[in-house]
Amino acid sequence: MKLNQMPPMAAVRAFEAVARHASFKAAAGELMVTPTAISHQVRQLEEFLGVRVLNRSPRLVELTAAGKVLFDAATIGLGEITRAAAEIRYPGPTKALTLSSTISFLSQWLVPRLAEIQRIIPDVTLRLHASDGMVDLDGGVVDVAVRYGRGPYPGFDSTRLVQDVFTVVCSPKLGVSGVDDLIRCRFIHVDGQTVPYPSPDWARWCHHAGVAGLDLSAGLRFTSSLHAVQAAIAGQGVAIVSRVLVVDALSAGILVEPLATVLPGEAYHFVTGRAVERSAEVSTLREWLKTSLMTPGSPIF
Repeated sequence: MKLNQMPPMAAVRAFEAVARHASFKAAAGELMVTPTAISHQVRQLEEFLGVRVLNRSPRLVELTAAGKVLFDAATIGLGEITRAAAEIRYPGPTKALTLSSTISFLSQWLVPRLAEIQRIIPDVTLRLHASDGMVDLDGGVVDVAVRYGRGPYPGFDSTRLVQDVFTVVCSPKLGVSGVDDLIRCRFIHVDGQTVPYPSPDWARWCHHAGVAGLDLSAGLRFTSSLHAVQAAIAGQGVAIVSRVLVVDALSAGILVEPLATVLPGEAYHFVTGRAVERSAEVSTLREWLKTSLMTPGSPIF
């Protein structure tokens, strides 16, 4: 294999859908092919790479270390292809705008809506920058950012988009309808979360809900909320996650919120550098983000 040889794009697309849904069946439904065809594409990709990208079991599909690297790249790469296709479909004079956001927000919320963004600002070439760290908005690389935190951000034009909450979610297949059902559930944990603080974990949720007697030491542990969401969709247990990041899964019915108690999160903010804060296109994007994030189950285009 040549060092610069690309893997088969159909196989990458199949892998990305499986990884995002944590399900071969759900990926097959999205791509309108059979689960067998999806499985064949993933095997083809693994043969090309020479490593496994997914660990499969009857109850769980999860990313390997190599699969996580590929999934992060595929999320951004396929998003760029979607953006480029929209640009070709709606040709015209273009301006470039680079938007930065967290990896989770980019992959779970923003990428599925790129075509709609292209529709509202058709003369702009939108470039996506994924980073969980802070970025320099005056350094000439990033123009605007969706940041997650308390804000405000002195020295920049900052608009609060929506206040987040952390909610208990699971697959409807688990049949959870009340607190008593948690006794028979596996708990999904996300370790190492620093925002919001205190961490929205199961111990804190039980304190807020007034629930005692649950064994919180067992269950599945992840370092990424993205993987926790995938495990919940696959029916592997109950997780506490950002409602913003699962709004589409809730709208589609592949996740449910069976319990009323939520934990406070931080807010999403739209932050711009000084050079672009008065741009008409930036204003349009800002208002669209605010409206879309405030609308539960906003459509994916």
